[in-house]
Amino acid sequence: MKLRAITGCRMALLSLSLMCSTVCCSSSSGDSPPPKSFVLVHGAFMGAWAWDAVAAKLRADGAKVTAVELPAHGADRAPVSGATLDAYVAKVEGAIDAAGEPVILVGHSMGGVVITQVAEQRPDKIAKLVYVAAILPKDGQSLQDLASKDAGSHLGPALTPNPATGTGSVAVSKLRDIFCADCTDAEEAAIESHYRDEPLAPFVTPVHLTAASYGRVTKFYIYTKQDLAVSYNAQQSMTAGVTFASTATLDTSHSPFLSRPDAFLAALLGF
Repeated sequence: MKLRAITGCRMALLSLSLMCSTVCCSSSSGDSPPPKSFVLVHGAFMGAWAWDAVAAKLRADGAKVTAVELPAHGADRAPVSGATLDAYVAKVEGAIDAAGEPVILVGHSMGGVVITQVAEQRPDKIAKLVYVAAILPKDGQSLQDLASKDAGSHLGPALTPNPATGTGSVAVSKLRDIFCADCTDAEEAAIESHYRDEPLAPFVTPVHLTAASYGRVTKFYIYTKQDLAVSYNAQQSMTAGVTFASTATLDTSHSPFLSRPDAFLAALLGF
């Protein structure tokens, strides 16, 4: 009789333990964070292709990723006349709206101007705003306003405007020096093979920002110390006085997502 009682007690304890384990596991899995959602915006003379390596790594880790192809860039066949700042902003807003949740919006170089205006118009749909070696304008400023003051940039002297087409060109032989001096030969070849002349109208279009909208978006910046497109000094000057939740500094050229994707991702995911 006593043995049966002890055995019954042990069975009850075992059953209780299994129930607790099931509940705990269920609760734990229910608390797992949802996958992060990234929208990536390329810079001038590039396209969505520039994010391929980083996007693949993010997706492998379970993230949702959209690499935006701005009008008249990369594989997008829109005419140069359709490449305006408003059109760029609308393309990014479409990607954000399609995500269905607040996103981590990342902008590189000229893309910094684009994501800045997007943040003004979609502040509640942006969880984090991340600038990568990016132009960061204040209200009323354009990319040209800031780029013209960058004495350390190799891009300005190499840029040849073509008023007839509304574009600017850079000699292929200068692309590596300006955009990815620390790239491999294969990465340089990718830049050259995707090269297209750059629409210039968005360069001279100012942004319009308010403290009530853009001002309340959480911002981050990734600096690139060896940059010859948007110099490190210019990056520091543009960001002086801006409140960032956090920043990171990479000892790379202008395109760390190409030359140092692992270091770039460590910085991005560290925010």
